[in-house]
Amino acid sequence: MRGKKKTAAPPTANDAFGERLKRFRTAKGWTQTDLGEHVGISQRVVAYYETEGGTPAPELLVKFADALNVSTDVLLGRKNDAKSSSGPRPKNLRLLRQFEQLELLPPEDRKTVMKMIDTLAERTGKSKVG
Repeated sequence: MRGKKKTAAPPTANDAFGERLKRFRTAKGWTQTDLGEHVGISQRVVAYYETEGGTPAPELLVKFADALNVSTDVLLGRKNDAKSSSGPRPKNLRLLRQFEQLELLPPEDRKTVMKMIDTLAERTGKSKVG
């Protein structure tokens, strides 16, 4: 599976479900096959939802949302994605990109990196991250 993030326009509430699904998928740098593997379906099923405009069954909708790290409300266009809103931006964009890469790591590797951050923060008297 590919892990490289790409820049894509953030999904909007006016997009059809398939457009939002595709934008979230491409923002993660995933192919349709990658997303299918994450949720346990074929590439053809992902392509169907992206192009034919159907809405998946609730169980599949939850799997899509979990894989793409968004809420079902955001994926359905009922709420805006807080990550794509124009809220405060971090001052250190390099750090932000590194944390985005952290989300792509396997869970055990992510946990190891978070423990390292916690340890370093404790050394400097800062509160725990997380």
